[in-house]
Amino acid sequence: MVIYLALGVAFLFPLGFLYFIRRGDLYGTGKFHINIVTLVWGMVAYLLAAQINPAVINAGWATRDQVIRVVAPILEEFLKAIILIYLVQRADFNYVVDGAIYGFGAGIGFAIIENYEYVSGHPEIAMSIAIARVLSTNLIHATGSGVIGTVLAFRRGELSWMGWLAVLLGYVFSMAFHIGFNTMVSMGRAPLLLAIVFGFTGLGLIWYAIKRGLNVQKNWVGEKLGMGDRVTKSEATVVRNIEDLSEVLTPIEKQFGAAKVPIVEGIIRKQAEIGIKRKLLEKTPSESKRKEIEEIIASLGMEMDVLRREAGSYCMMFVRTVYLEQDIKIWDAINSRIAEQNTGQKGGGLFDRATTRMKHRPSEEEKS
Repeated sequence: MVIYLALGVAFLFPLGFLYFIRRGDLYGTGKFHINIVTLVWGMVAYLLAAQINPAVINAGWATRDQVIRVVAPILEEFLKAIILIYLVQRADFNYVVDGAIYGFGAGIGFAIIENYEYVSGHPEIAMSIAIARVLSTNLIHATGSGVIGTVLAFRRGELSWMGWLAVLLGYVFSMAFHIGFNTMVSMGRAPLLLAIVFGFTGLGLIWYAIKRGLNVQKNWVGEKLGMGDRVTKSEATVVRNIEDLSEVLTPIEKQFGAAKVPIVEGIIRKQAEIGIKRKLLEKTPSESKRKEIEEIIASLGMEMDVLRREAGSYCMMFVRTVYLEQDIKIWDAINSRIAEQNTGQKGGGLFDRATTRMKHRPSEEEKS
C-alpha cells in the first residue's frame, strides 16, 4: 500500500508544479495539448537517456561517477530540448511564456518516469524517496528545460546576435545548474534541505521568467491591438491589464450569469493572442512563416467574432463600460484630491502651492 501511495506522490506532485507554472500564463497562449506533447516527449527523453548513459559506462568512455555528475546532466538537457527546438519554429508558438511552460513540461515528463524507476526500485523507503525527489530533483529537471525553452523563445523574438548569445548562456546555465546539483547529491553529504532549496530556486527562476515574458507581451498587446482587429480602445485596455480581469468578469457574472464568463474570458484571451501575433509578424523574416502567422490571426479573428455573437451586444457593451468606469473612478479620485486642497482661489490648492513655491524661489539673477 505504501509504495502505491509513494507512486501517487511521485506522479501527482510534479503535475501540480506544472499546473502552478501554467497559472502564470495569464493570456493562456501556452496550449494545453502542446504541453501534453512536451510531457510525453520528456518521458521519451528519459527512456533514451536510460539507454545511452549505461552504454557510455560500458564502453569505458566515462566512469559511473563521471556519468552521474557530468555526462548525464549534459545529455539529458540536450534530449529534453529537442521538442522545444521544434516547437519554437512553429507559427503557433508565441514567446517566452510558451517556451518556459513547454520546457517545464518536458522536464516534468522526464522526472515522472525517473521517479517511477527510483520509487519502485526501493520499496522499503519508497515514500521518503518520492517526497525528496518531487521537492528537489524533479524541479531541477523542470528548471533546466524550462530555461532552455525560455532562451529559445527569446531568440525567436530577438534576431540579432543577442538572441544566439542568450541561447548559449541558457544551455550553459541549465547544464551547470544540473551538474552542480548532481555533484552535490552524489557526494552524499548535502542535507535534504539544501537539495530542496536548489529545487525551489529553479522553480522561482522559471516563475520570474514567465512574469518578465508576460510584461513584454502586455506591451506588445498595447502596441499592436486596435481597430484593425475590430477591438476598441477600452477592450484593448482590458486585455493589457489582464491581472485585473476579475474586475471585469465579476460584474459580468452578476449581470448576465455565469455562462457568459468563459465566453468573455475567451474573447479577451483571443484578443491578446492577436496582439502578440501581430508583433511577431515584425520579428519573422521568413515569408512562409509570416503567411502562417497571418492565417492564424485571421482564424483567431473569426473565432473571436463567433464568441462575440454568443456573448451578445449588450454583454460586450457592458465589458467596455465596466473598464471605462475604472478609469472614470481614477479621475474622480484625482479631482476630489484637488478639490480638498482648494483654497477658494481660481485654479485650486495644487496651483496655489506651485505659485507660492515659485514666489519664494530665487531667480537666476538673484543667485548670480
